[in-house]
Amino acid sequence: MNTMHNALPHTLSALVAEHEGPHRTRLHEKPLAPGETVELTGACADWRLRLETKAEACTLSASVENGDARQAAFGLAFDDPEWTPENYVLLPGAVYNGNRFASQPYKYSPPAVGPRPGTDEPLHIGDLPRLSLEPGPSHLDQMSIDCAIPGIAIFYPKRNKALVILTAQKNELGPFGLEIIENDTRDHARLLLMSPGFRHDREFTIDGFTRPSPDTAADLPEGSSVSLPFHLHWIDCACIQDLFDFLFEHRQDCFDPAPLRNEIPFSAAWDLLHAKHNQTNWLPEYNFYQVSILQDPPNPFMLFQVGWVGGMMIQLPLIQEGDAVSLERCLKMFDFFFRAQTDYGLFYPFFNGKEFHGEMKQDIDEHGFGTPEKTAKPWTLVRRIGDALYFLVRSFRLLEEKGLADRIKPEWKNGLRKNVTAVLDIWNRQHDFGQYIDIHTGDIVIARSTAGALIPAALVEAARYFSEPGWTRTAAEIGEHFRTRDLADGVTCGGPGDCVQAPDSESVAALIESFILLHEETGGAKWLQATADAIAQTASWAMAYDYEFPEGTALQQIHAQSRGSFLANAQNKTAVPGICTLSGQGILRAYRATGNTAYLELLREISHTIPQYLGRSDKKIPTRLGWGRKGLTELPEGWICERVNVTQWGEAIGEISAYSCWCEVAMMLTFAELPGIYWDTEANRVFVLDHIEAETSEDGRSLRLHNPTAFPARVKLLAENREARQRPLSPLAATTWPIVEVLPNQTLILQEPDSGKPSGPGC
Repeated sequence: MNTMHNALPHTLSALVAEHEGPHRTRLHEKPLAPGETVELTGACADWRLRLETKAEACTLSASVENGDARQAAFGLAFDDPEWTPENYVLLPGAVYNGNRFASQPYKYSPPAVGPRPGTDEPLHIGDLPRLSLEPGPSHLDQMSIDCAIPGIAIFYPKRNKALVILTAQKNELGPFGLEIIENDTRDHARLLLMSPGFRHDREFTIDGFTRPSPDTAADLPEGSSVSLPFHLHWIDCACIQDLFDFLFEHRQDCFDPAPLRNEIPFSAAWDLLHAKHNQTNWLPEYNFYQVSILQDPPNPFMLFQVGWVGGMMIQLPLIQEGDAVSLERCLKMFDFFFRAQTDYGLFYPFFNGKEFHGEMKQDIDEHGFGTPEKTAKPWTLVRRIGDALYFLVRSFRLLEEKGLADRIKPEWKNGLRKNVTAVLDIWNRQHDFGQYIDIHTGDIVIARSTAGALIPAALVEAARYFSEPGWTRTAAEIGEHFRTRDLADGVTCGGPGDCVQAPDSESVAALIESFILLHEETGGAKWLQATADAIAQTASWAMAYDYEFPEGTALQQIHAQSRGSFLANAQNKTAVPGICTLSGQGILRAYRATGNTAYLELLREISHTIPQYLGRSDKKIPTRLGWGRKGLTELPEGWICERVNVTQWGEAIGEISAYSCWCEVAMMLTFAELPGIYWDTEANRVFVLDHIEAETSEDGRSLRLHNPTAFPARVKLLAENREARQRPLSPLAATTWPIVEVLPNQTLILQEPDSGKPSGPGC
């Protein structure tokens, strides 16, 4: 570490901060080197601070020697006298490229604004924590709990280096503060690592910085001692991707994760969700599955939407895993949906119970601000185009594989081809998809963004289905566009329709599916590398640790393990159960192509976390947030709320609402598309995604399964050797995997993976 410290271009200083309420009034500081102790006076007390180092592990210790400290914080400053705005600043899950974009203080849900087609205008965000794009003061102020991987990382392109500081969630004073303060000329910056961290002056909520901060600093009596442990890395770094790769490898270094808890098998979760969707989500008067149980007061926008929140995605798991009732209803839904197609070939994104319409967005006044009024615009969020096409093609392929090709009406198939023709026309005319498109002309109305991340995957699937290899070449052009622009820049955005172009987790997760399909279809090594890059960037949004929820909160009461949940985007600062709205099967296919076990470990965390947020009759999850279905104090059976509240953004940490949403579709896709157990027979190792236990025998000839839950399990088993892994995995491969049934508290022994059937009685 001393060598590392000597190589740093920064100067280090110990800090003691004084405050009046949430406002920092003064910083006391002295230079500090590893192994040194300094004395400081501030916040009504005399302090002693010492920096200890051992390799990358560092601890800043502070003790109050004389007096009682009042409204105090202590920490460490890293000063950089050769700063430049070109440095890439990353707080995983919260800040990408410093969030240095054009910004306006919109209230939620913000209008559709952003770069105009044919311009070099920057991406656009609401009033988020960020470094300023404009001249003047620039102060990024966040906390460890704002991050999926607590810490801050900076890539210095002129130095080909990166600084990475990783922390735990908190110490006894609370979360840690992570700040960057730039001078007006942007040629000097200081990074502050503080304890406690809190929101200075104003708090950020979903509506921006509209409220005074309720936070205060710490009071410490004489004799108190506190430590701030962290890991410090100063690494060679040739590009932004190198930084994400490093973080993927080290994302859990500051944690000792507990084993994932087994609670309810994927199949049992499916049974509850399947029943719930047929009992309450199916609307016979319209012939579709609504995307959410309507709120109080009713929210007509959650009746039916295309893509994003599960609309025209839900039919895939229902056709694959559902009963005859589900199948017939899904076929009726196709009739409904193809009535929503415009003459151009795109689809209206909404149905309000009376008519199809375009995006409902805030109007913009003459100053560029959102107004209270919302009107339907003849637009669609581009993300919906990729979602609908991808899942429609796969649904038709699934019907044919099930011997039901005659149930696919010619007008549906013609409509699907017409949709592909529109997508190809958009690309061929404009060589981009932007974020919003006119549904009648295909013209881009809001440019840039990664909203079309799933379109390459959809075109590859469509090329297979219609035997049109030229479409795959176009898919590759589009994939290259996203790879060299968005992924290379470390900023993917535009997937959610409610956060302007704030960086988000959904867009980069969709890129995984597109890139791995391009690799499997073309054999190009470039696409396998692109898949690996997208997985590393996606992992930066996945909670790397199990959050310590406040005592008595809903998520603390159910002992929720937040690891593997996703921070949604830089605006909507909450974690969510599952990928919106995918199973993550692309990560499995990437493992098969590379043998990188870190991919399966990530997929295990993502898939395993979702069932614990499912409402069940035997598990009461309190619903204390003031939205959703009023009068419900517990999450009903078969409901999953899109909240794993871990950040201070206006809702109580650890609480959820009585709300039913897309997370249910993500869970259904998880059961439909992923193996509960992956058995690598050649390496004699087993990876368990499902809520079940499994281990191999020493000779690798048998597999011992045990179901520790109170529910019977139907576990999908994928067992293969290296040779089998070389063959690409069809997105519909799960329909061919053997299923092992394991009763509650039962143990089974499987001999060889050929049949996937138990070899003998349970024991």
